[in-house]
Amino acid sequence: MNRRLAVWLMLGSAAALAGCSGIPNNFRDPEIQLNQVIVRGVGLTGGTMDLVVSVHNPNGFDLRGTKLQVGFDVEGSHVGDVTYQDEFQVRKNDTTVVTLPVRFNWAGVGAAVRSAVGYGDIPYTMRGQATIRTPFGDHVVAFTREGRAPLTRGEGGILPAGTAAPGSSLPPSH
Repeated sequence: MNRRLAVWLMLGSAAALAGCSGIPNNFRDPEIQLNQVIVRGVGLTGGTMDLVVSVHNPNGFDLRGTKLQVGFDVEGSHVGDVTYQDEFQVRKNDTTVVTLPVRFNWAGVGAAVRSAVGYGDIPYTMRGQATIRTPFGDHVVAFTREGRAPLTRGEGGILPAGTAAPGSSLPPSH
């Protein structure tokens, strides 16, 4: 009788382990997209812009982000990097918006950013990784996104000389 019980316990344990080993294969990486860029506090040497990023969870369980690291380029020029370490929750099959402040200097990126400001949208490349806590442990998701994102001016944003706000025109220069 003890031998039968031992066999059943081994078979049950093996089945449980086989079933659990497939769970992480059901995990789908969250989708990270740039929704908008908001230019803030621009001065003579540089400024700050907010990258408004959406994190979509396509899984049937909640995720918790523990870190988001992003490098941001405009028209091939590196603008800046940000590491966001505030935890954020992404409910199952839902989207959470995270705002990432990026500081930049005009030196090296001035022409790219200044020319993009006049368009009303900005051509970008965003590379990084998100650290996501799942029911199965921490998971690092690398991503690269390219495209164009709407560009707006935040409160108090002063654009550099020779630059118009989106939708406005510059006065003639003398």
